[in-house]
Amino acid sequence: MSELTDKITIHESNLAKATKREYSYRLGQFYAFAPVKNDDELIDCPTDELQSILLNYMRYLNKRVNSDDLSANTVPKMFRGIRWVLNSDYRENDIKWKPLEALFPKSVKRSGYKAWSTMQIGVMLENTSDIRNKAIIHFQASTGGRVGVHDHPLLMKHLTMMEWHGHACYAVILYADSDESVDEKDLRDKQDDVQSGDSYWSFLTPEATDYLDKYFQYRRNHDEDLTGDSPIFKADPIRKKSKDVTQLNDKGVNQVIQRVVCHVPELKRIKKGRRYDIQINHGFRKRTNTILKLESEINSNIAEKILGHKNGLDGVYLAPTRQQCFKEFIKGIAQLTVDGTARKQVELESANAEKTELQKKVKEIDEMNRKQANENERRDHALEYLMNKEKERENSKK
Repeated sequence: MSELTDKITIHESNLAKATKREYSYRLGQFYAFAPVKNDDELIDCPTDELQSILLNYMRYLNKRVNSDDLSANTVPKMFRGIRWVLNSDYRENDIKWKPLEALFPKSVKRSGYKAWSTMQIGVMLENTSDIRNKAIIHFQASTGGRVGVHDHPLLMKHLTMMEWHGHACYAVILYADSDESVDEKDLRDKQDDVQSGDSYWSFLTPEATDYLDKYFQYRRNHDEDLTGDSPIFKADPIRKKSKDVTQLNDKGVNQVIQRVVCHVPELKRIKKGRRYDIQINHGFRKRTNTILKLESEINSNIAEKILGHKNGLDGVYLAPTRQQCFKEFIKGIAQLTVDGTARKQVELESANAEKTELQKKVKEIDEMNRKQANENERRDHALEYLMNKEKERENSKK
């Protein structure tokens, strides 16, 4: 092992907050079992001794799996924090991981991949009277933001308004840096030689936008001064006066939806193993993903971008602008809309817009045909004139 002058810790790393929490939690479980009790002891532990400790830990985890006390799918996660600490502190080649991985139990089919239905989301909204909670449910249903998105800065300056058939639709930057603005994001997206980072554009339906605006107005009515740095969703209740307004984090969003789900029989989920058939937050993402992917008119590569996916070469090189993303998003607005009446109105307006667009194209074609007919007539007259002139010349020679 190399001589170390400084030891690198998870807390000072550039890992995401959720990843730091996960690694620290798993390390705590390891330290509770092993003779090493902290990061320093782990880093300083002799190689042969540490290899033996990890092997014993692996066997202990397998016993828990066999007694149905631990999911087989969790076992690889138990070693990620350990491996990160060792790799970051110059010990990446000290441990033989393949013998340990050879003992990993066979993964089992995961549950929790069903989506919340539009009807179920409607039931959620009917069973909460709080304007903030309604706005949160609409936000999740429209953006399909993944778990953890609310642990990143989600501020007023990350919102900008778009327009669709006279309706307002918010565009929102997800996974933005705290100092990132709409203008900066737009500029980066338009420059081919600049990477756009981890942030991406998502959008709210007119319905979701309306509820978010109502929530903002409610906060203003309660003497809150909303600025660009104000959180979109506030953690503290409106009635609580606080100079330091804090952002509602992912745990808070989960609790908001959990409280609604647990008290409504129609939203009862089926538990399979340690998971439910519908995950509280991911159920929204699954729905949005399905709607955008199954809508045949939506560009599939841009749909991936709206969901924050980075698949294949397009995930690296394709950098659509906010306007290009929104142009595809609007094709799914009708299906993403929760309220039945609002959905029918959206469908009607979409049909009318398509009809208007079709009539416009027909009119353009008619105009092109008219111009072509006029051009043909002019050409015929010119040809007839030339032919007559030619005949006159021939007659004059006789």
